[in-house]
Amino acid sequence: MSVLQMLPCSVSQLLSASKAGSDTFALADLEFNQVSVVGVVRKLAPFVKYIQYCVDDMTGPPLTVRQWVNTQVCTPPVVATPGTYVKVIGSLRSSTGERSLQAQHIRVITDLNEITSHILEVVQAHMQLFRKRFDVNMNVTVVPRDDLSSIQSQVLHVIRGGSVRDIGVGYQELQSKLDFLSFRDIRSSLMSLMDKGFVFHTIDENHFKSTDH
Repeated sequence: MSVLQMLPCSVSQLLSASKAGSDTFALADLEFNQVSVVGVVRKLAPFVKYIQYCVDDMTGPPLTVRQWVNTQVCTPPVVATPGTYVKVIGSLRSSTGERSLQAQHIRVITDLNEITSHILEVVQAHMQLFRKRFDVNMNVTVVPRDDLSSIQSQVLHVIRGGSVRDIGVGYQELQSKLDFLSFRDIRSSLMSLMDKGFVFHTIDENHFKSTDH
């Protein structure tokens, strides 16, 4: 079974993931170690050794998140108050039938665009891993199986080359580098690549990145 080091997830996916071992979980045949989740803090309960949050991303029941307190560090951890959005990186745990996230890092989100970015990361990750198309609620919509055409491969090659940038590759840059291709060929190739899960939009509908970056 393949093991993923970091996987952007929704709460519903974590709650429905199958157990792969005593303290490990998997989605399909892919075992994961750490996950990232974004949601709003509904409840907060401080304890002696940890802070317990109730984090809700509206995809399922809220998830219990525990952030352990390092008593050897003089600086207290940043506490996220109810009503604030947070990004949590941690490991899924199960005890007495209840699943929770053991947080390695919790960060308060101040830019709400980061919420949208996380949703796109979740969709992108699962499109790439499972070669399926999902909607924002992670419901399967299409299972593409066609091979890439020569033109699609050329378009994808250019996009992969520019995917090291956060904004990806703009449509004008594609036209400039692929000036031997027609507008129609580039546009239809882009649509096909997005349908097959190889490419996604970034800052707008005219900028693209490959899903393997």
